[in-house]
Amino acid sequence: MACHPGVTAPDTVAEPGAVRSGPYHPRAAARRGSDGKLRVRDATAMAVGGMIGGGIFSVLGVGITLAGHLAFGTFVIGGAIAALTAKSFAGVTARAGTSGGPFDHLRQQGHTELAGMLLWLLVFGYMVAMAVYSFTFGHYVADAFGAPAWFARAATVAIIAAFLAINLRGVRLSSLAEDLIVLTKLAILGGIGIIGLVSFTPARLAPMADTGIGGMFLGAATVFFAYEGFELICYDRDDMVDPARTLPRSLYLSVAIVAAVYIGVTLGSQMLVADNVLAADKAVAFVAVGRAALGEPGRWAAIIGAAFATGSAINATLFSCARLIRDASRTGDLPPALGHETNGLPVVAMAFISIVGAAMAMLPGITTVIVFGSAAFLVIYMIVNGLQATMAPSRAARRTATVAAVACLAAIGALIVELARDDPRGLAILAGIASGIALARYAFVRTSQEPG
Repeated sequence: MACHPGVTAPDTVAEPGAVRSGPYHPRAAARRGSDGKLRVRDATAMAVGGMIGGGIFSVLGVGITLAGHLAFGTFVIGGAIAALTAKSFAGVTARAGTSGGPFDHLRQQGHTELAGMLLWLLVFGYMVAMAVYSFTFGHYVADAFGAPAWFARAATVAIIAAFLAINLRGVRLSSLAEDLIVLTKLAILGGIGIIGLVSFTPARLAPMADTGIGGMFLGAATVFFAYEGFELICYDRDDMVDPARTLPRSLYLSVAIVAAVYIGVTLGSQMLVADNVLAADKAVAFVAVGRAALGEPGRWAAIIGAAFATGSAINATLFSCARLIRDASRTGDLPPALGHETNGLPVVAMAFISIVGAAMAMLPGITTVIVFGSAAFLVIYMIVNGLQATMAPSRAARRTATVAAVACLAAIGALIVELARDDPRGLAILAGIASGIALARYAFVRTSQEPG
């Protein structure tokens, strides 16, 4: 099918029972439509774009609130966990030999139930990601116009509805457009961060542990959500040039780039704006940083960067998760009704993700939404690290994965402690959601196994 420049054709409909037809990222779809393959540069851009999608724009103020002057350390710790987990994803996906990655590897080892549960958790995690990205978009737009909270909520719903409409038409950005969006985000973050770092003064971070060392570890667990997104490229492995080389290199490179950006932006922000100011407006903390760096133009640069970042992340998450749900429904891991297509597009899955994501974005504060997202992906990453720890061929790889799994478990424990201390209601909601997912999965499996 011929495509208009900059737009790719809708997905082709896979044969019934096909396993993971994909593609799972707009860039992979664009490359597939032009008979191209993903290179290291393409896959790295996909992963960087996914992580910075809401990333620092969403969690900067939260990290500073929890860790104070040690906020940069939260991103160092989070980056280390993400790097170790990326190594596990690379190993597990390589052994699976398919784009199914952890799911296919678990099935090959006979752990079909765990594979199914992991898939359900991943879908939930991506719906939380939709909530975080849209929440952040709504609040940055509201700040741009000095609008009240109700406007932010309306903008949150409106951006999801807009990208749902775009995706329902089967329209996608070209690889060039995806590149430009990623470069714009990095330019704005890097430019403002460098302005702050140029005036680096150690006294601004004295005393270093002003909120205690424990705040840094708690902050690392809370803002870990900012590193979510690198794992998506594993599901487009089959669309890569020499995947055995391209996948691990792009995973490691993307995590390193994003960690450097987050650490630099955090330190630069603290050189420009006092911690208490950033903590007071944590939902839109980067706006104050942009204003301090460049005045009113900097404020608008921060808002535009946040809008670009969150908008592209909403689009990519909606695209990716909808196709994941569609393909999982064909393998019997999700209800078949969720995989229904119209004109080759997974319309039911798109609508489902959008509605649930918008509902979760209505939670009262950004911290609660971010904690939910971090918890979901820490559980997913712990499982993948555990899989690598028990099945990797080398002792060194198993030890590395074990350290990563334990780190994820410790971070999950820190989140539970934080919620129990500061937001018991949020902990109850999170426990209810986790129980609901487990019960829904159990009911689905029981129903699927019934004859007739």
